[in-house]
Amino acid sequence: MSLKNSIKEFGVYLGNNQSLLDTHYQRIAEMIKLHWGYKEFYLYINKLLIIDKERNRQGFPQEALREIYALQQIHEKNFPEIKV
Repeated sequence: MSLKNSIKEFGVYLGNNQSLLDTHYQRIAEMIKLHWGYKEFYLYINKLLIIDKERNRQGFPQEALREIYALQQIHEKNFPEIKV
């Protein structure tokens, strides 16, 4: 099941658009779903967003970053008690 279908608020955020994370970053989408509702979500998201000079990564396109930040905001709103 996609992020858009498993997280209602994310589906609302996307509207009729498809999720770039669902279509081009399936492994990341799966990890987000796995950690959803747990404090490990924040550790995983921070790991995605921090630039590690020892790892050769291109980074994310702007739309993917917007989706990640939207998911982070939705998670904080839905699970305020576990914010790290």
